[in-house]
Amino acid sequence: MNRSEILSVIREELAVAAPDVPGDADPTAHFGLDLEVDSLAVLEFVARLEYRFGLVVPDDAWPGLTSIDAVADFLETAMVAAS
Repeated sequence: MNRSEILSVIREELAVAAPDVPGDADPTAHFGLDLEVDSLAVLEFVARLEYRFGLVVPDDAWPGLTSIDAVADFLETAMVAAS
């Protein structure tokens, strides 16, 4: 899966977990500070991504998942490590 496909899945799952986030949101925007996504929506979002990608996000990775780009970076790395 390439980065474009990963970003597409991220935006799909974010739209379900946080429907108020615009589909064309800046990928560098901070979930909480800029996009006003609350912590429960982030929890649901990450859980959806874990299921969709068949990965587990370790506890120490959560603080770094602050934007669409940061999540894409994490997923790219995690998918390479898993293969």
